[in-house]
Amino acid sequence: MSDHVLLCDIAIGAEVELALTRPGSRPPEATPYSCPDRASFDEALLDFLAQNGQPGLMGVAISSRGWERKGMLQLPQEGMSIVRDDIRALLGVQRINLVNNFVARALAIPRLNSHEVEKICGDEPIDEQVIAVLGPHHGLGLAALAPDGAGSWTAIPCEGGHSDLPVTTDREWQVRQVFARRHGHVAREYAISLEGLVHVWAALSELDGDEVVRKSPEEIVALASIGDSRALEAVQLSMGWLAAMASDVGLILGARGGIYLTGDLMDLIGDLFDADAFCQRYTAKGRLSGYVAEIPVYKTLANQLEIIGLATLFD
Repeated sequence: MSDHVLLCDIAIGAEVELALTRPGSRPPEATPYSCPDRASFDEALLDFLAQNGQPGLMGVAISSRGWERKGMLQLPQEGMSIVRDDIRALLGVQRINLVNNFVARALAIPRLNSHEVEKICGDEPIDEQVIAVLGPHHGLGLAALAPDGAGSWTAIPCEGGHSDLPVTTDREWQVRQVFARRHGHVAREYAISLEGLVHVWAALSELDGDEVVRKSPEEIVALASIGDSRALEAVQLSMGWLAAMASDVGLILGARGGIYLTGDLMDLIGDLFDADAFCQRYTAKGRLSGYVAEIPVYKTLANQLEIIGLATLFD
């Protein structure tokens, strides 16, 4: 009997996470597999199913960075692609869902328990209103959920992380000018992501007239945690830009169902996150400040959001 669904998230780097569940059930913790190329991806799927007793599958859902185009999910930087018809042939399953990883994260939000989110600011969410998910991760992900009027949600894929980086202070303008000299077009993810934190650190080093020594995001956060002024400023600038983007997203989408922040940068910064400073920048929207202040902002605490979200495609 085909009563299981296979869930697959192709994570950053050469790894894939796999889980099995039944429709309507929250999936268990996913199993990681090494996945440096397409052949190892296929082997991981087959081995995982064999290890779990070769269950009958009614469908497969796969998430990754990038987006589907004509039945193919092109994986940035991994040099490989996932083709729907290839997976059908490999597993003998007709239904194959290919989705962006932040769409999968967004789909998980309505399924989270109260202890899996932490409120940062704002009022209570309004039922049957748009939800936005914003993620300073290895890039800057954005997706949204729109209510369908029947108790379910329609996912909206977005590429807002590549929108222009705005500035409101002289220091932000100086940093942006450094970015412009190096990259030409300055997207928000150049400042609001793990690599973005590195870019901000390097720009501040250049502006201060010091040798630009590359440091990892982890090294920058470690320096900030012991009071290094440049590292602290890098974190503050990145989070200030995140707050400004969150309020822009709230206005553009009318996201009165809430804005959810998720991603490795949020996890890495941890206690260095200044909620008061975030909320002050978030609500600085002139005559629409009151509108934005009512929109709640949360931080997600759950692991493997993509896997949780993929399971909802089969409810």
